[in-house]
Amino acid sequence: MPHLVLEYSGNARERFDPAALFAELHTELAAAGGFRVQDFKSRAVRMDHYFIGDGTREQSFVNLDVRTFGGKSPEARAAISQAALAVVSRAFAETLRETACDVSVQITELDRPSFSRTRSEDQDSRVPA
Repeated sequence: MPHLVLEYSGNARERFDPAALFAELHTELAAAGGFRVQDFKSRAVRMDHYFIGDGTREQSFVNLDVRTFGGKSPEARAAISQAALAVVSRAFAETLRETACDVSVQITELDRPSFSRTRSEDQDSRVPA
């Protein structure tokens, strides 16, 4: 935890390197939110099927959903959101200049009791014969 899900419209101008963008986000958000860099799980999804507004002009979007467990103060959530917005806005600067673009960041708080997972280190390392 946290999970970062970056969705962006297929008309984004940038051909960015997701690994480089996520490396920067992990560093910035670890500092802003007290996360451990090794705990981030991130993915980027290009959306080729979308419709924005009335469709009469070229519009685009970039949205980063930061999914984490609840418990952070409103000030901490705001700091995380603003740090992420700065990084993502720089990464999509060309799209912001050339299209009617909305870049947004949201913090989604997960309910800890309803979250389940298993990890490799939790698995029995013995393989049945």
